[in-house]
Amino acid sequence: MPNVQKHAKQPGCLWAIGAFFGLLIIGYISTLIFQPHRLGQVNHCLGPIMNAEPPLQNTCIFPINAELCLYSKTADDICKTRRLEPDEGFDRTGIEADLARLGGLLRVGTYACKLPYMPGMVEDMNTKRMKQGCLPEGETRE
Repeated sequence: MPNVQKHAKQPGCLWAIGAFFGLLIIGYISTLIFQPHRLGQVNHCLGPIMNAEPPLQNTCIFPINAELCLYSKTADDICKTRRLEPDEGFDRTGIEADLARLGGLLRVGTYACKLPYMPGMVEDMNTKRMKQGCLPEGETRE
């Protein structure tokens, strides 16, 4: 009788890869259930602000809440939030009037969220710093 050694099957690397993807799926689903506003960001729906009519046009097929912030050198910042239907944008004359009131434009900030979430400042889970994000339903920017 030949002396044959039987090897026990090892879990291998497929088990580790499957566990990794399983954890990713569980994390995504739990975020959808418990914190859906964290997945509400749709900045890709905003068109260009310059050389476009209307500026910051909603390019998606669903309505969004969009925010336009004009940051000035004198700290008199202006932020406006609007609900934009598909193909609707901000009013150019309103933007130009806001620019005339500023003491010099430092930068422009835009952010967009799916309905019913509103753009605003949220706390980063890792650093505890405030950053732009989508606020839970019922909350508004202060």
